[in-house]
Amino acid sequence: MNDNENTLSLSRRRVLAGIGAVGVASAGAGLGTTAYFSDNETLENNTLTAGELDLSVTWQQLYYGAAQTTRPGDYGDAERPFVNAYPDSDGDGLQSFEREDGVHEYVDIDEYADPDEAAKAGTNLEFACVEIATFDEPSFDPNDDALIELDDVKPGDSGEITFGIKLCDNPGYIWLNGELVDESDGGHPESAGPQLADEIQARAWYDTDGNNVFDVGETPIIAGTLRDVLAKLNEGIPLAYDPDPDLGVPDPNGSTGLDGITLTEDDCEVVPRNPTCEDLGLFRAIKIESEDLPTTVGESETYTTPVGDVTVTATEVGGGDLREFDFELSGLEVSAVIVKGGSDGNVCRRPDGDGYLTAAFGEGLGAPFRTESERYGVSHISFCYDVVAPEEPPEGVPVCFEPSNTRFIAFEWTLPSFVGNEVQGDSVAFDLSFYAEQCRHNPDPIDPFDESANTTTT
Repeated sequence: MNDNENTLSLSRRRVLAGIGAVGVASAGAGLGTTAYFSDNETLENNTLTAGELDLSVTWQQLYYGAAQTTRPGDYGDAERPFVNAYPDSDGDGLQSFEREDGVHEYVDIDEYADPDEAAKAGTNLEFACVEIATFDEPSFDPNDDALIELDDVKPGDSGEITFGIKLCDNPGYIWLNGELVDESDGGHPESAGPQLADEIQARAWYDTDGNNVFDVGETPIIAGTLRDVLAKLNEGIPLAYDPDPDLGVPDPNGSTGLDGITLTEDDCEVVPRNPTCEDLGLFRAIKIESEDLPTTVGESETYTTPVGDVTVTATEVGGGDLREFDFELSGLEVSAVIVKGGSDGNVCRRPDGDGYLTAAFGEGLGAPFRTESERYGVSHISFCYDVVAPEEPPEGVPVCFEPSNTRFIAFEWTLPSFVGNEVQGDSVAFDLSFYAEQCRHNPDPIDPFDESANTTTT
């Protein structure tokens, strides 16, 4: 019997919350959590036996799209940005389950006036193996055919899903897999421009604390356009039980080898609409709004942040608005500065070979010019200081995951705000899945998604 061939064709709608039987099982519509059992070297009394391998998966999915009042069907009953979760004891899209000591939730949203802030403050729940059997069946509303379905996505929209993966009983290798399920060009010919999957930026990483946010010190797995990332994931990426800390996002306070350059207007280009740091592949930002900026020439304001101080000095003011400024950083350096004003933004950064130099100073920066000599007033400044996750996943061999420990894997996507009408009406649907294989008697596992290397298990 070739379990591999049978399993890979299983319907995404097949649901089994806790995998506890020797054989093949799928947990999640689109999630497709799959356990393969290849303990094919244990012979007792001429009988082939395989140990039990349980792989269970939880998740919380978020979508920062249209307002709840505009498109309520995009979200669960917990409202924006909560889409769906598992376990979800009351089916509202917010991860929760009951214990003897009460109901445990991803976050108590009643403590926050802004649901977006509640989502960012939440943490995915850890769970014990004995609790898995108490979870209700997962719901994938509002999605129909895949775990993540993106339709009528607007520039600036983003979403994120963090999975909690847990082995019970025996150690195992775990791979992350992805698949592009469906896409539509919205009725315009392919020659009209890139498709939605080519414009969306995506990345996966080890979400160490399960908070659905890419934090300093967390290790990236893969990043790029959604199409490229899914193509790599479709080949299968072995996950690390203890990610290499040297590959993690560096803390700016502890960074080394920084350049400390001074950015000027010569380093800036106007980008349509409202560019963000995430659009540049820089996923951490210090954003200062216009009402907090100095509005008198020569006046300086210093903003203290957890990663360092930012000082902005006004050099030109008009109509009560800041027009041009200098800046100085202490404790960190940034790869780009975005100055928004008018309908567009000024993106300031200096290329150097394969990347961009980091800056500690800026002189004469401002929003785009409205005339040859007059700028728009500054509506906000964003200092972008994160790193880009690798376009290729780190090389490595599968590493055994020990049972009874929850590990969190995150996946995030964003449609850059400067993307134009070429993707209007486009849609894309994709799945993410996990593959588990026992470590016992299997010191050299074969990539389960490499069709040329797969062999029949008897």
